[in-house]
Amino acid sequence: MSRYENTPPQQYEITWWSGHVETVFAHQVSHGSLRIRVGALSNGEFATESEGQRISFHAEVDGQWTLQLQAPEADIRIVRNVTAGEQLPGSTS
Repeated sequence: MSRYENTPPQQYEITWWSGHVETVFAHQVSHGSLRIRVGALSNGEFATESEGQRISFHAEVDGQWTLQLQAPEADIRIVRNVTAGEQLPGSTS
């Protein structure tokens, strides 16, 4: 029996720096390094220092562990788990 056989994949929305938005279904999202530097900028935004790092999305498809998407972190602006749709803080649904 497979580890993910009865577990549906999660739905991730990826917004690229180019503005393109796409959806990826995956059981696992991983980052190429455990060390990421995050710094606060003066305008209230955050910056990360992770040149050359890659983000990978994997899923089990027909019993096979499969790479769904892999991209340089620098190309991705936002990754959101949207499996359950929009969730508001403090809501019970």
